[in-house]
Amino acid sequence: MSTKKELATQIRSLLNTLPKERLNYYSSFKDVQLERFENEKFLQDIGERDLKLQYDALRDLVNDKYRNYYKLDDKLLKPKGNPDYYSRLLGNIKGERKETLFDAARTVIFGK
Repeated sequence: MSTKKELATQIRSLLNTLPKERLNYYSSFKDVQLERFENEKFLQDIGERDLKLQYDALRDLVNDKYRNYYKLDDKLLKPKGNPDYYSRLLGNIKGERKETLFDAARTVIFGK
């Protein structure tokens, strides 16, 4: 039982290292998982092997294992048809610049 508590503590510490989410959703992954692993009844019901698998998956997520494993090249990030598409999307998500109604209509009509 002590190894389950140790794994739960490690999972909670990994969850605390996750950055704050940029977009506000109905529920936050970080908050839901923290609440889940603080629940003693949940820890009693789950097996130690399953808890270890969840810890490994979360560690890979925090370390960006798959982002580094599956690198995206410029051919995908800047397609020839609309090279500013993804940079414009990320700019809108981060709130760096707002697109006016005229710019939005021009993008829809002309595709740029």
